[in-house]
Amino acid sequence: MKASLFLYRLLSFSFISRFVGVLTRIPLPKCVLYPIIRWFSKKYGINTDEYEEPREGFRTFNSFFTRTLKTGVRPLDNSPNAVISPVDARIDQFGHIESSTLIQAKGIEYSLQGLIPSERHRYFHDGEFITLYLSPSDYHRIHSPVDGLIEGFLHVPGRLFTVQESLVRVLPRLFERNERIITFIRTSRGMVAVCKVGATNVGRISLSYENIFTNTAFRSKKERLYAESERKPVSRGQEIGIFNLGSTVVVLFEKGMITFSACTIGKKVTMGEKIGEYRK
Repeated sequence: MKASLFLYRLLSFSFISRFVGVLTRIPLPKCVLYPIIRWFSKKYGINTDEYEEPREGFRTFNSFFTRTLKTGVRPLDNSPNAVISPVDARIDQFGHIESSTLIQAKGIEYSLQGLIPSERHRYFHDGEFITLYLSPSDYHRIHSPVDGLIEGFLHVPGRLFTVQESLVRVLPRLFERNERIITFIRTSRGMVAVCKVGATNVGRISLSYENIFTNTAFRSKKERLYAESERKPVSRGQEIGIFNLGSTVVVLFEKGMITFSACTIGKKVTMGEKIGEYRK
């Protein structure tokens, strides 16, 4: 395992991922692309009845991977106090943030300031968090778990280690190391951060409310906080970003804000399903 970790640290996964990302965005004739889509769908058990196919058809593999869903296939939990899953995913971890420490895996921890290298990490001391892993079979658009106002975002360049469980359990502070974009959402109950974490072969993460994306050749840390008049209203279930290939979302909640409900580690959830509720 030590040899594997050394190899992971040595390889340039950012370059590999950019290369893979370029390949997935190359237009292909349908006679080539559609057999690839059928093979991929069968291998990963993708429900082809759920997604919306463009009128002209898919032109690239990435356009298939970032596919939209048909109206109504992901109903939102409309309970007044519900907090919903922002993605189709597996619950990898959830729970209380001990002061400023989160659990990455059993026996492995990481820090709020490492995950959010900004003064804004202070909002989430003693709060709650949930880690959601997206597999290749999952729908890869990211939605808001709450109603509120988008106050800004933070883009943190970094590595692109795989976020598969085998590495998550042995590589300390993995989510602090990988490239990520964090969306800050102000609600009537407190602050929420939706951390979109990159991984190997994630060609890019893009935002739906801002023209920015990750894994470019020249990257630098960027934090943009909107003026009060520029803050963007967002509804529970509204799209806020896209993963181009799979990865992980870590959602953070301010202290005393929510209680997780019916969450267990390893459980599959769908976008719109209730994962918690506001405390009264």
